[in-house]
Amino acid sequence: MESEPGIHPGLLPVEPPPPAPEGPKVRREPRQLPGREHAEPIEPRHTTSDDLLKPRDGELPLNNSRGSAGSRMIHSLLPAAFIAAAGVTIYSLIYFLYPKALNRDRENPAPKQVVSSPEKPRPMPVAPPLEPFDPQESEVRQTPTQAVEQLIEETSPAVAANNVLDKFLKAKDAASRVGMVEPEIGLKELDRTLLSGHLPEVAQVFSDLPRRNSIEGFTDYPYRVSFYVQDRPNTDFAVLVRQRGDQPPKVFLPAFLDLVGGRLAAFTRQPNKDDPTRFHVILEPVVGCHEKGIPNADRKFTLKLLSSNFGRETARAYCSNQSRLREMVDKPDYAIRWGIRVPATVTIQWNHKEDPAKPYLELIDINSPDWNP
Repeated sequence: MESEPGIHPGLLPVEPPPPAPEGPKVRREPRQLPGREHAEPIEPRHTTSDDLLKPRDGELPLNNSRGSAGSRMIHSLLPAAFIAAAGVTIYSLIYFLYPKALNRDRENPAPKQVVSSPEKPRPMPVAPPLEPFDPQESEVRQTPTQAVEQLIEETSPAVAANNVLDKFLKAKDAASRVGMVEPEIGLKELDRTLLSGHLPEVAQVFSDLPRRNSIEGFTDYPYRVSFYVQDRPNTDFAVLVRQRGDQPPKVFLPAFLDLVGGRLAAFTRQPNKDDPTRFHVILEPVVGCHEKGIPNADRKFTLKLLSSNFGRETARAYCSNQSRLREMVDKPDYAIRWGIRVPATVTIQWNHKEDPAKPYLELIDINSPDWNP
């Protein structure tokens, strides 16, 4: 079946829309609303105050032209008045202050610079003739450093104590030390101690704060001396230098012999039947007794005997909890307290009575909470 020309197969022909009618456009009528009656005209209401606003017969209306002209005159005169006031103020300042400034400048004129004339060169001073050099006299004279050191040594007791201890430790024999110890001792007696010869080599010396005893009139200078020991750690000992009044300081010998000299170590090394003996020690009380082999350990407390505050223990002594020594240590105002290491003078003895098979070192008395006699 052949299609007509201009028409494609499968498509229906579309008719064009009808043409719009020609002629004037018609305005739509508004929708019908219910009819309303015409309102009556509003008449103005007259009040009694309206009559006051009307001008009276023979009275002229107000004219504001004069008031506006006067205000314009005042505004135009304000800048002129401000300028006049400023001028008067400036004139007054100049009139009253400027003469005073002139008088002040006249009274205190600026200093004038004076130009000095060149001076003539002065002649060079002639050096005094040199004295002949004398070697013997030069050895006697002190250098400034030596003079300062001597002055410090004379004025500082602490420096004097340091020097005495240094000389004492480096001395070669008892004869060199006999004048540097307190209390005084004979040369023969001192020669029977370790001070008869050289002391072990000193590793280091530590100083502590001085302690002043105003009642007995002396000052203690505590030290800790560390000695070299062959193939062992260094051994520390407490050493005391005492100065009485204006006398030269000296080494306190009893404490030195008890600790450094080994008297305390020899007495406590093994049980003996010697009489109660007094020693100068570093004492530390400890609550309870925890050592085996001590009779009635649950009824005792321990006291460590040391060679210095940082040294090792030399021995341990024990005392009953029912003794007066326990009451002394329990007092909060007593110098010796639990767990604190302090210098003390004590009396100890080996106890063989409580259990002969188990002798122990007993603390008999605390003679002094320091190293005073």
